[in-house]
Order: sequence, then C-alpha cells, then structure tokens
Amino acid sequence: MKDFFILKLLDKGSSIFKSFGIDYLMMRKILQIKFVMDERRIPTIMMNGKNSESKNSFRSSLFLYAFMGLFIGIFMFPSFPLFLKMNIVIGMLIFMVMTTMISDFSSVLLDVNDKNILLPRPIDARTLNAAKLIHIVVYLFKITIAISGGSLIFGLLRYGFWFFLLFLFEIALICGFVILFTSLFYYAILTLFSGEKLKDIINYFQIALTIFMTVMYQFVGRIFNVSNMNMSLTPQWWNFLLPSAWFSAPFSLLIDHAFSQYYILLSLVGIIVPIITMTLYIKVVSPHFERNLQKLNGSSERNEMKIKTLQQSISNIICFNRLEKVFFRFTQQMLSNERKLKLKLYPSLAFSVIMPFIFFLSFFGREPLSADTLSQITHGKYYLYMYLSVAFFPSLFMLISASENYKGSWIYKALPIDNPAMILKGAFKGFVCKYVVPIYLVTSLIFIIIFGLRIVPDLFLIFINLMVLMLTTLRFSKKELPFYKDFQYAQNSNNTGIVFLTFGLCGICAALHYALLSLAPFGIPINIAASLIIAIILWHFSFKISWEDISKDAQ
Repeated sequence: MKDFFILKLLDKGSSIFKSFGIDYLMMRKILQIKFVMDERRIPTIMMNGKNSESKNSFRSSLFLYAFMGLFIGIFMFPSFPLFLKMNIVIGMLIFMVMTTMISDFSSVLLDVNDKNILLPRPIDARTLNAAKLIHIVVYLFKITIAISGGSLIFGLLRYGFWFFLLFLFEIALICGFVILFTSLFYYAILTLFSGEKLKDIINYFQIALTIFMTVMYQFVGRIFNVSNMNMSLTPQWWNFLLPSAWFSAPFSLLIDHAFSQYYILLSLVGIIVPIITMTLYIKVVSPHFERNLQKLNGSSERNEMKIKTLQQSISNIICFNRLEKVFFRFTQQMLSNERKLKLKLYPSLAFSVIMPFIFFLSFFGREPLSADTLSQITHGKYYLYMYLSVAFFPSLFMLISASENYKGSWIYKALPIDNPAMILKGAFKGFVCKYVVPIYLVTSLIFIIIFGLRIVPDLFLIFINLMVLMLTTLRFSKKELPFYKDFQYAQNSNNTGIVFLTFGLCGICAALHYALLSLAPFGIPINIAASLIIAIILWHFSFKISWEDISKDAQ
C-alpha cells in the first residue's frame, strides 16, 4: 500500500501520540487506508462520470482549486491597503473551505461506519478519534493550501518572507477554526435531537451555513468606503463578527506596522476565539461527539399521512395518467428521503433565492436609503433580477438521476412499463411541485412586497420562461431515469454545455422581457402568449422518448 508523505512526517512525532495513550501504529494504518480512499473519492468539483476512477480525482481537484486560487492571489498586487486585501483573500478562502466542508466532507465528519467496524476489534476509541481528526485536518489543509497557493506566492513576492510565514500560520488557524466551528455546532444538534429528525436538521444546518457564509462574504467589502480609488477604513462594532477581519488584522500589525487599537483587538479575537473553540472541542465535545454520532443509526417514525394525502390530491389535478401519478408521488417521496441528493440540491436552491437580492442590494450602494432612491426602486424594473433565480433551476432537475438507493433501479425494467415518458413526466412534475413552485412563490412574494402588485404579470411571464428553460434543458440533455445511478457516476451535474445553454437562453429571455416592457400595455401579454406556445411545443417533443432513447450508462 502507498506510503504517503504525511505519514512519514507523522512518524517523526510518533512519541507525542504515544504519550497521549494512542496506538500510533494502528492509527497510522487507519490513516493510510483513509488516504487511499480519498484518492478514489470523487469530489463534488470533479465528478467526471464513469472514467473518474481511472485517475486520482482528488489530486485533479487540487489542481483546479489551485487554478482558482491564482485569481484570488491577484489581489496581492493592486495598491490597496493590506487589511483590505487580506479581508478579501481570507473571506474567499473561508467561504471556499467552508463550502468544501459542507459539500464533500461532512459525510466523513459525521461518519459512524468506522466506529461500527473497528471498535469491536482491539482498537480503542482514542486511537480511532485521533485518526479521524488528523484525516479531516490533512484533507482540509491540502485544499486550503491549494486555494491559497496563489496568494502565498504572490504575497511572498510582494511583501517578503515574514508575510509568507504569517499567512501559512493563519491558514492553519483557518482550517482549525472551520473544523472546530462545524464540530461544535454539530455537537449541539446531536445533543438535542436524534434519529431521522437529527439527519434532517443536519441537512438544514448545512444549507443555512452555506447561506450565512455567502451573506457574510458580502459584508466584507462593506467595511470599506471606496471613492475615486481612495479606500478608507471605518471601524464598526460588527466588524468583530467577521472571521476574515480577525485573521487579517495581524498583517496590518506585523507587516504594515499599523499599531492601532482596532487592529490589536481584532488580532486578539482571532487568537482567543480559536483557542476557546479548540478547548471546548477537546474538553467537552470530543469525549461525547463520537458517542452521540451513534444517534445517526437510529430512526424515528414520522407521521406522513397528511403529506401523502396532499401529494395524492395534487397528482390527481396535474397528472393525467395513472402511471404518471405513481411516479409523481414516488419522486416526491424520494426527494424527501434522499439526504445526499439534498446536499447537492439545497445549496443551489438557497442560492437561487438569495442571489437576486445580493445583486439587487448592490443598487443601494453604501449611502443611507433615501425616499427618492426608494421611489426609484419601487417604480423601476429591478424585479427582472428574478431571472438570476430562474437561471439556477433548469440544470438541477438533471441531478435527480442519482440516488443512494440506485441499486433498486432494476424495478424500472421489472415493471410492465411500455412508455418511459410517463416516468419522466411524473418525475418532472414532482420535482417542479416539490422545489420550483414553493421557492419561486416565496421569492415572488418578497418582490411583490417591494415592487407592488403591478409586477404580478411579469412574475407569471418569468415562471413560464422558467418552464421553457427547464423543458429545453430536458430536451437537449441525456434521457435518464430518476434515481437510477450512483452519485459517483452521475455526469449530469457537469453537463457544461447544457448549463451554458441554459444561462444563455435565460439571458435572452430576460433581454426580450425588458425590451417588450416598452410596448405596454401589449408587450407582456404578447410575451406570455409566445412563451406559452413555446412551452407547449417543448412539452410535446421533450417527452417523445422510448426505452431505446434512455441513456445506457447506468452503473
């Protein structure tokens, strides 16, 4: 088995582990197996389909992260204040590391399989917990170094060796902060809940955390006032809530020699908070965290009678074929139970809600909102930012071809189903009713509160255009059955051509909508009629498929 460099490095400090009562040789063997499995893991960013196992996908993903990091490192060169540069760089870094933690590695942090398999053997919990923690730290440190590599190199060239050492130390703190913060929060959830409810809450927390990190990053730039390229810092109390400000302040102290009280206090917070979280983790969380993870093996009975009755009623209204009704309800049930699928769907669904408002809020600028500005907004056409929400939905439907329970897909061929179109129609309608309609209604309600009832026809048109885009995506993508393949082989999520096509068509729909607004009062009705006709035609042709048209690459 491959002997990794990190294992040779750990060998130098084996006596330290032994002094804590850890069986180092056993921990080393567990880590070696985990690192081998990491090379076989398909990260979210590198899901390349059925050829993925033929190469080291994790290493390829590191190259991709490093390429992205080069663009972040460009911020080292402009003549901005160093505190601003590091806020931007570290803000991006924390966001990307936290996102990776959510999308790819929470399943490892919350994994109980190792404990179930290894603890009955002569392996103590302390050794297993140490291996698990080192595994997570090494994994995240590699990704963090890859993302920050450009900033490290460019910062070394611009500011010298001491900057390089300080940033390297800050990277280690950032990794520890992300792991400890996530673990502490999961521990709080694990203490309060159990079984199926716990698993649902973990999903919801991961979504909320993604939204929080996105919104927090938007506030990083608002620390500064920018006018004619002259940047000034206006300290505010809420700056102390931003981790990027904590980790950026030491650069102002040690590199720029700006010994102000503001930077000193921020630096102290950046040291104290990680120490407190680390102490809490070691003293309080770690002894109980792994034991509480056993609650994930439990399950609780949930009363779903009302939900099933509602699904039945909706399917009777919008489905016109008995088989279509069956797969409508089947899709909704699977979407409710597939947690791994939720982890892929929910962040994008959350972004579809918040992205229009992030762009919309940029209109306000940094000045207080005046009555004239408010009047200009409410009477303007800024509600067309809804198309930013629409752009997220079409490619998401392609994700439901993957499932944790894909081995049960033999049922498709076992059942006497002559026309697979009924399966896809039911799945499509189930997905739209489960996610698209509720999220669109919530977003629309917020826009109606801002702009008034005058935009209701526009929102109706945008929804029809959304259906046109989803049907166009379905028409030109592979015809795949729902929930029939393993996530490892799901290529749909990276169907780049289809995604770019969808975004391009979304832009065309938005531009046409904007242009026809000048033809009031006939522009919107004409657009609605045209979009309806296109949607009906696409519905007719998108589901003209047979079993021969279904993709044969199920694994």
